[in-house]
Amino acid sequence: MKHASEAESLAPFSFPFPNFPSMIPFIAAIKLLRPINLILGALSVLITAVLMPAWPPWSAIGWTIATVMLYNAAANALNDYFDYPIDKINRPARPLASGVLPRNMGWVLALVLFIGGTFTAFQLPTTAQIVAIAIALPLMVLYTPLFKGLPLVGNLVVAVILGLAFLFAGAAFGHLALMWTPFGLAAGFTLLREAVKDIEDVAGDTGGGVGTLPVRWGVPPAVKTAQILTLLLMFGCLLPYILQVYGPTYLVAVIIGVEVPLLYTFVHLYNHPNPAGAGWVAKVLKVDIFAGLLAIYLSKFDV
Repeated sequence: MKHASEAESLAPFSFPFPNFPSMIPFIAAIKLLRPINLILGALSVLITAVLMPAWPPWSAIGWTIATVMLYNAAANALNDYFDYPIDKINRPARPLASGVLPRNMGWVLALVLFIGGTFTAFQLPTTAQIVAIAIALPLMVLYTPLFKGLPLVGNLVVAVILGLAFLFAGAAFGHLALMWTPFGLAAGFTLLREAVKDIEDVAGDTGGGVGTLPVRWGVPPAVKTAQILTLLLMFGCLLPYILQVYGPTYLVAVIIGVEVPLLYTFVHLYNHPNPAGAGWVAKVLKVDIFAGLLAIYLSKFDV
């Protein structure tokens, strides 16, 4: 018979097959790496390949996807290591905060994955290596210990990191200049979501001494800032059509899939200007990212 403390430690990650308790740490490790975020990174690379004048070699696509996924997984593990005290309050069910995995597993996995991602990046052209190793890697490593506690600056750093996936893939495929518009759209979307998540996480960030915008200036100003960012993003998503970078197919897709949810985001924050309301908006925005990627993909059919 298991002791009560042992049973409680397994409860947050109970597995439907009782004969495989050893699988629980493996499942927790997968959860630590954020598989949905990794899928988004891979989709960004594939969409970039679609937008190229000619389909890139599959070897380049493979190395690019590997680098993006390994770097993103490493950054997720490292962030959870640094955010351990905060996650104990905000997200106690996360693998490290719950104790299913030891906290040190965060930096160990991050180190291994960063090394792997750097190796795969070296298989690509020099420009891609510079984007990944000289720009993205330092930002990922320094984000939580240095940038996260700076109001909006930390959000902007995350936005740049996510947008760099498009620039990196464009550089890997020899057409970096074509990816500035997707970079801007991805960065703008991420900036808004990060600002909203700061409102949701205000309790844990306060307890952890992280000086985000809602912690330093209060929730009401942070909500107004998120609403302003929403309006700016709504306009920004229309700019590629206004500037004739993308055509009517993109416009229809972005209005239905992005503009309408962003308008809902604005209204919901107005009606629920609190951490709970922000939490729901963050979930909506996470799903809406796929609609944004779809709109960028569909722009290919306007050419």
